[in-house]
Amino acid sequence: MRPLLRVFVLATSVSALAACGPPPEPEPEPSGDPPQEQGDPCAPHGHIHREPTGDWCHCDRGYLAAEQGLSCQQDPNYVPREGFDFGDNGKHACWHVTNGPFATVSASVDRQPRVDAFHTHYTVKLRPEGGQYVGTFNFKGYATGDFVVYLSDASVPVSLREGARLVEPVATAPVPPEVCTGLVHMVGYELTDKVQYTVSFGPTSLPELGLVIEHLE
Repeated sequence: MRPLLRVFVLATSVSALAACGPPPEPEPEPSGDPPQEQGDPCAPHGHIHREPTGDWCHCDRGYLAAEQGLSCQQDPNYVPREGFDFGDNGKHACWHVTNGPFATVSASVDRQPRVDAFHTHYTVKLRPEGGQYVGTFNFKGYATGDFVVYLSDASVPVSLREGARLVEPVATAPVPPEVCTGLVHMVGYELTDKVQYTVSFGPTSLPELGLVIEHLE
């Protein structure tokens, strides 16, 4: 190659390399540490609900959501309750056993039907699992206060959850036999408006049961 041409080729190569810039830095290796979760501003006396309409604190019993910001503050007027008042001991719920309105829901592995229509007697059909029957259903209280789950059989296990958190019942009691025989067991809860709960039944040998859920006003 002639000297002049060799100089031109080298100059062109240097210019091309300069235009491309230095080689990219290698990406850092993952650290292997678990991602850091953002803390719950409502803890330790509550937990946060993140919704399209805005975040809010669901505070534990004896605490109130702060008027400004996201936190749970002690309720100065809170008086620990003693016992649970079942009201009419199921008389109104038993009226719905005879007079309705009536609805039937069937448990499914694909979805969780709703059982939150007030003043409604549900026939709850459970699904087979492991030789017995189970079912999980959605429930939203649309009010804050005392609720009662009335069941047609006291042997059926029932649990209520907010997400993964188990909501402990405040009290349980039998429905007095003189009130009715269509519902025999009462489970009392303190629930909160706007909160999505799930109520689960089983495992049990029964393929279906009767259910009424009422807000005690």
